[in-house]
Amino acid sequence: MEGRKRKNPPTKNQRALSAGIAGVILGAVGGAIIGASTGNTVPGALLGALVIGPIAGLADYLRIEGQPTNLVYRILMMSFAGAVIGALLGMLFTSLSLTVIGLVIGLLSGVFGLRVNKILLGVITGGVLGYLAQNFYPELNPAILGGLVVLFYRLLSTLLFRDQDNIQMMAERVPREEIKYVVPFEANSKYVGADYFKDLARSEKGHYVRNLEGIGIVESMDNMRGPAFDAGLVHPLIRDFYEHTSNYKLNIVPEWELRIKPLFWIFKRYIAQPIGQANLPFNTEEAQKGVVSYIDAIDFKCDDIIDLRGWVRAFEGTGEAIYVGIYTTFQHQGVGYVSVGFPLPDSNFTATLLPKNHNDSNFLLTSRDTGYSFPGHYLTASENENLTVMRLPTFNEEIEVFVDSEQLRTEHRFYLAGLNFLTLHYSMERIES
Repeated sequence: MEGRKRKNPPTKNQRALSAGIAGVILGAVGGAIIGASTGNTVPGALLGALVIGPIAGLADYLRIEGQPTNLVYRILMMSFAGAVIGALLGMLFTSLSLTVIGLVIGLLSGVFGLRVNKILLGVITGGVLGYLAQNFYPELNPAILGGLVVLFYRLLSTLLFRDQDNIQMMAERVPREEIKYVVPFEANSKYVGADYFKDLARSEKGHYVRNLEGIGIVESMDNMRGPAFDAGLVHPLIRDFYEHTSNYKLNIVPEWELRIKPLFWIFKRYIAQPIGQANLPFNTEEAQKGVVSYIDAIDFKCDDIIDLRGWVRAFEGTGEAIYVGIYTTFQHQGVGYVSVGFPLPDSNFTATLLPKNHNDSNFLLTSRDTGYSFPGHYLTASENENLTVMRLPTFNEEIEVFVDSEQLRTEHRFYLAGLNFLTLHYSMERIES
């Protein structure tokens, strides 16, 4: 695409300096909060800046390209964050006991671990340390307790769950053309929304069309061919849907795992809605407002060839975006893949899935236990023409498309650390012209 300017990437020293400056700011803010819990706000801010800033800069300087920062540094920084949270809880909720504060911080630590066993470990660690503090050191500052809870949790988690990383660094500042398994389109504003593709075409001087007659999210299912998938075996109605998606109307019913639903409400209210992306229906009542589906196409070279296909799903009554996805297919060593990129502010989330024939004429897209290295979910940040890519190994999904009594349906299942936390039940009806 035109319109993107290449710049020299920052040097190692420049990156370390930037990390150090960010560390000074974070250290000052966190130190001020911790200091305020003892009546020493300014000294706390100064100490936090003087300690965290140099440590952050040094950790970034010593970091190996393409690898996360040193584990010791990550544990120290998370412990500092735990101390800040402990200080806030102690100041805002003065009636909370140290036991409760320990439990809350332990629970938060475990939740960020994205696994049930880590949540249990966090709760146990926080509960035990909080109980001991409450009964033997009742005057202990909650900030100290918070830091200790996170420190002990992270040490135990590292020992017990050494191979259960939640994020894996895949590439750092690598030219985008060398990474086939991500779709590197981001939003250049704080809002994605249903008009993302129109805005992208305008900024890149491309030709934009919404719901071109008979257009599909893929040009042909034959482009997905591979050892596990033969498009010729797929039910004709499924193939017609993928190759002529604009001819279909969608209905959606969400089924949430009850333990995850409160967390999603927070995500939806404070993240998804404000950025206009991943704004899934919270309940059946919301879904019954109706869903409209658009296939947006962009021709960047103005040669009447579609270069980009996007699928926008929005609430029918409000036009508020649910999903804004870019659909691509690619081949690698005789295996076909489907990659769906979801633009985010200054970043991107990509799901790369393996197509499979399933139960005779049905169709399955999956990232679970495929035996191949590409299927998975990736967070991507771009720096000029280069990409930094991180993989989320605990996140997986399956899209099962089937025909039931001549009705085209989809079960879209999402998994977090093996837990099926959400299933979207779709029914698709062909719009008769």
